[in-house]
Amino acid sequence: MSVSRLDAEHLDLGSGLEVLLQARLAGLGAGDLLEVRVPSRSVALELPAWARMHGHAVVDDAETAAGGHLVTIRRGATRRVLGGDQPEASPPARLRDGAFHSSDMRVDGLVPQTAARDGGFAPIGSVPEPGAPRFDWRLHRRDGVWAPDVAELAEQASGAQWDASDDIPWEAARAVPELLEGAVAQVMTFIAQNEYAALYVPARFLPQMHPSYTEVVMWLASHVHDEARHIEVFTKRALIGGYHGFALASTELSLHSLLAEPDFTAAALLLNVLGEGTFLDLLRFVERHAPDAATAAAARLAHRDERRHVHFGISHVRHVVDGDPQRRAMLVRAAEQRAAKLTELTLSPLLTEGLTIMAAGSMRPAALSEGAAAVRTLMQTMERNRIRRLRSAGFDAPTARYISELHTPNLM
Repeated sequence: MSVSRLDAEHLDLGSGLEVLLQARLAGLGAGDLLEVRVPSRSVALELPAWARMHGHAVVDDAETAAGGHLVTIRRGATRRVLGGDQPEASPPARLRDGAFHSSDMRVDGLVPQTAARDGGFAPIGSVPEPGAPRFDWRLHRRDGVWAPDVAELAEQASGAQWDASDDIPWEAARAVPELLEGAVAQVMTFIAQNEYAALYVPARFLPQMHPSYTEVVMWLASHVHDEARHIEVFTKRALIGGYHGFALASTELSLHSLLAEPDFTAAALLLNVLGEGTFLDLLRFVERHAPDAATAAAARLAHRDERRHVHFGISHVRHVVDGDPQRRAMLVRAAEQRAAKLTELTLSPLLTEGLTIMAAGSMRPAALSEGAAAVRTLMQTMERNRIRRLRSAGFDAPTARYISELHTPNLM
């Protein structure tokens, strides 16, 4: 049994004494004594009740010659939290040029292969207290959700936010000729319609993701935030001229099938690699042929976000198939099953006409001919780049071509 001493000076309960007592008692063992000098008799009289409430006991109380009271508290065996002791402190976190990067949050660099499916919201490095409610996380295995650079992607997303109200030169969209504005409104409506699915797919997986994979949680949240902004900016661009594009039923059919995919990796293939990958080329086309600076800025900023989404999809799918080559066959089946639901789907002529008019810039026959050629080139570019992305995701050339051919004519 050890004896320690503490001078509370002017403190009393409610003004900080309880904080000081808890800190000192935490460092003592059960049965050790803490002699506390308190400023008055009234404080001394309050301490026995406080001590009992926290599992300790006052064993002596005496007035001191220098004034005040000396109260002796015996440390009880109780703990402030259920479970064991707090572990020793880890080495300080790594800083790079003063910045704390998300990829450095795990001091030991280890990501658990499997997390307890019923575990709770325990931040990286924290000590979970027993007795918490039991959860049921469906996505609780690392290799089913991980991408080697997911932390960097989440950090890039947080540093690249933009504002759909203030960062777009909206006044520039006021002077677009009427016929051209109608075409832009339809294209923007189509893009916004697809961006809803690009939001709802990651949002659906977010509440299924085990909190142990914090970096993936952060990534999915940033993905949802990006897509909400894309919905906002393309809806605003569709509306600014007063026109009303059609929310196409064929697009709804395609997007409905995308939301039906229950597997995280298959959804990443269908959405991030195929759908958003194809949209990278569409957004570049819109930026290049935009009739105004507002449309160009919206497409350029959205493209910057979509590049991160595509990067994640490729990185994640590659990680999965490298770890388990048998998963390639499952991913091919996912593409086949989606395509089987869309056998009669074709790309809407309203979209191709809108893109043609945007590329033409007018209704002159010669310009329209050039616009139509630009759209045909766009489709070829989309196919070529889809195959390239699928190869990067770990598929051989014949399989990449096959999956690309299965991709929905709706583009997303």
